[in-house]
Amino acid sequence: MEIDLSRLILNLRERETFSLQTMGNDSFLEEIGGKFIAPIKVEIVVEKSGMIFVGRGNVRTLLQLPCSRCLKDFTFPVDAEFEFAMAEAVNSDQVSVDDGIIFFEADEADIMSIVEEAIFMAIPICSLCREDCRGLCLVCGQDRNTTSCSCQQETIDPRWEKLKSLQ
Repeated sequence: MEIDLSRLILNLRERETFSLQTMGNDSFLEEIGGKFIAPIKVEIVVEKSGMIFVGRGNVRTLLQLPCSRCLKDFTFPVDAEFEFAMAEAVNSDQVSVDDGIIFFEADEADIMSIVEEAIFMAIPICSLCREDCRGLCLVCGQDRNTTSCSCQQETIDPRWEKLKSLQ
């Protein structure tokens, strides 16, 4: 996903808006068991501020993720804001890499890593198909959202067993 900064570099504009769309790479979400089910749509406004180009944008897409409790796949909408800074590679000696600046060559900058980071940061650590998901039974493995089981789940850690005698 690349943006053409030639008009900003030549000072023909101080600000430019970009609307981009691409299909997501499922290997990006492979480790969490997810995949893209809609294109990635990005809206970005890039401003030139001296040697630095500052971008602010929004990314939208739909993901398929497994629920952390019941393991069923569900649709998760991503609508995330992000910001970034870029500079031409020829100015790399005047700008510190420690400032989180992305360097680009020629007139085009690849922002896919920034977009993927915004998507990844929008995914919750514990993704749930719904807030009241009951999950799987720890004994028999039944999906407690669809069926009830009669398993006894009151197993007490033997280290706490003596506390029962204090009643």
